[in-house]
Amino acid sequence: MKKQEFSTKNRVLAILLTQPGVYFSGDSLAQSLDLSRESIWKAVRSLKADGHQIASRKKAGYAYLRSQQVDALVLNQWLHLLGSDLVENQQPVVQVFEQIGSTQAYAKDMVAKQPLIRPALLVAREQSGGYGRQGRTFYSPKDRGLYVSLAMPVPVGTQLAPSLLTTSAAVSLVQGLQTFFPAAPFQLKWVNDLILHDHKIGGVITEGIFDFESQQYSAVILGFAINLMPGAFPDGLESKAGTVLADGEADLDLNVILAQLIVNLIKMTDTYQSGAYLPAYRELSLLIGHTITVKVGTDEKTGIVTGISDQGGLIMVEDATGQQQTLYAGEVTKVKLLENLNL
Repeated sequence: MKKQEFSTKNRVLAILLTQPGVYFSGDSLAQSLDLSRESIWKAVRSLKADGHQIASRKKAGYAYLRSQQVDALVLNQWLHLLGSDLVENQQPVVQVFEQIGSTQAYAKDMVAKQPLIRPALLVAREQSGGYGRQGRTFYSPKDRGLYVSLAMPVPVGTQLAPSLLTTSAAVSLVQGLQTFFPAAPFQLKWVNDLILHDHKIGGVITEGIFDFESQQYSAVILGFAINLMPGAFPDGLESKAGTVLADGEADLDLNVILAQLIVNLIKMTDTYQSGAYLPAYRELSLLIGHTITVKVGTDEKTGIVTGISDQGGLIMVEDATGQQQTLYAGEVTKVKLLENLNL
């Protein structure tokens, strides 16, 4: 885990982050931190080596622009700025890992050992064992995407609505991405896949921690992975997986994007059970009107999707029987005319 040490460079970064894009003179930084000008210069040089883009201008000083990686200090700053209307106990505790097997596995183990008091946000710069629904692996190369688990305590007496939670989380993520990529035609493949230009660019997984003593869920873990930056995929994935950004597009600060997604997710958990996110989910649905094949256990069903139910289920008319049915579990393995989405 990348520790938030109060080193000289982190102290300098903390000041620069209070006003991104605004120049702070070397003298003012030195006086504020009781350091020499040379120490400030060395700290900025070290920050740049770490992937932080900091502008330097003679007589003006230094200004924070963006970071090329997820950084706990930067992420916390943006969470406070974008989530200023969240109540105090909704502000997540952040941990950033240089490399980890899976943030989702780590989160489940962490919650099992000690109950959550407030949300915990676990972010990896790289994963070696990222996974989604059905145990399917998710390729997670270093600093090319967002690999995240948000663990949230479930208040006593709260009943979860799993199908609505997953569909609402998917909508929240797309709405967050649209803030930064308004022209991108994002779609959703039931129940949890984020699609762009007929390629999967991300996915959502929701898992609950059940407390046998209280006979209710004590925590829910919202995991997601999103491919943002272009890069080579392993053999077998090139035709299926895609990225939000194409080659040659401008760099973005992953921390700003991630903070917006997290704020969206936390706010979503307050209202999702009302079905408030279903109209948007239906609008974004890739499947409505298409012939698909769904694997349910060991069976496969083929039919035309006619809609999404008020509980987030997939409504389809099965070819073999002509009867309408609603599925709340299963894996869409084929979408007619979109063979590359046989994921």
